[in-house]
Amino acid sequence: MKKYFFLLFIIIVSCSNTGKDEISLPYQDLNATTTSCIVVYNANGAEGNPPIDTTTYRPNDIVKVLPNTNLAMENYSFIGWSLYSNCRADIIKPGSTFVITESTMLYACFTNDTVYQVIYFAGEAQTGLPPVDTNYYITGEYACILPNSGNLQKRGYKFNGWLTMSNQMKYMPGDLVLIENQNIELIAQFIPKPLTVTYYANGATTGTVPVDNNFYEQGELVTIAHNSGNLAIINKDGVSYCFDFWGDSFGNTYLPGNSYPIEQSLQLYAQYRQYIVRDTGPAGGYVFYDKGYYSDGWRYLEAMRFDISDSGIVWEQQLQAGQYRTTGATATQIGTGRINTLTILQILGSGQYAAKLCASMIYNNYNDWYLPSKDELNLLFQYKSSIGNFTSYNYWSSSEYTQSRAWCQNFGTGAQSTQYKNNTYRVRAIRQF
Repeated sequence: MKKYFFLLFIIIVSCSNTGKDEISLPYQDLNATTTSCIVVYNANGAEGNPPIDTTTYRPNDIVKVLPNTNLAMENYSFIGWSLYSNCRADIIKPGSTFVITESTMLYACFTNDTVYQVIYFAGEAQTGLPPVDTNYYITGEYACILPNSGNLQKRGYKFNGWLTMSNQMKYMPGDLVLIENQNIELIAQFIPKPLTVTYYANGATTGTVPVDNNFYEQGELVTIAHNSGNLAIINKDGVSYCFDFWGDSFGNTYLPGNSYPIEQSLQLYAQYRQYIVRDTGPAGGYVFYDKGYYSDGWRYLEAMRFDISDSGIVWEQQLQAGQYRTTGATATQIGTGRINTLTILQILGSGQYAAKLCASMIYNNYNDWYLPSKDELNLLFQYKSSIGNFTSYNYWSSSEYTQSRAWCQNFGTGAQSTQYKNNTYRVRAIRQF
């Protein structure tokens, strides 16, 4: 006599092919010697069509039990499948699995007893969806707890099972819960991940450290932050230093943007190297000049990576048509643009014009931008491809030529020329550090 063992809805069937009178399969001879198995679903007196499993299995394959498609019995509830037409053994729920060792028939089972459900809730999850158990259960049955298949997540926490609302019992996926005359309502539980990543400025005189508010568990991948706050060391013994990478106290290197498995909480310290031309400056601009030493409070020049005004602006906003003012901002050398700008502001005062536009700019928390001199503007032209976002039109310098004209440069040809101050040209701001 054949024996059936039921555990966690997994069916283990002996592998002989002796006759089984209660099972009749119209399209396979169960008494034949075969190395393949099929699963047949039987309506068992219900109206509708049972599901059809078209898969041919080999012994010891895993079979996933199909849901009821449209079988129904009036005033009865479908509760699963059984190996027996009288449903006398444990009910096999749709979605569960078993190991098949011979062709098997599953009978639809219905009940007119009160049925119950297992309902899942997201709880404090911020993203994801709770799983849905579509099965019905009767008192005395066990339901298998579902996994977090909808990827419920709470930032800084990890999923840690389900808690019953009625009696605060905790269950993990795969556990069994007994159905006792009521629905089972389960709410997702989370616990804090234990590991953190902290960034340190490590002697920076400007900029801010990135902040990682996440929590991690051991082995989880951590994506290392970029120097988003533009950490830098300015004028330390005549040299300024830019951010290079992150390092820990053990000498390990962590490159921004790369991912590393975390084994313990990380304390990462900014590492620096000396600034060179083509670096990103402390204000996020492009370093295009190194004087080689500090004097007058600066050594390096950095340029913004975009024009301040797409529509352009005049060098001088005239009080009356044809009326220009002499500012005396006639210096052209590298390093004189800032003084030119301050001189222009003092003479022209309020209004909308190139020097005022640069001096009013606040970018990445820096407000010391100015209009470049004639020679500084020419340096920008030389590095225009690296700095980026220039047009092939004229740009104003801060160098005045005459009362009515000032120096500009065409960034298509590179030619410098003097033009009337009321012409509208592009502007690119720079700063010293």
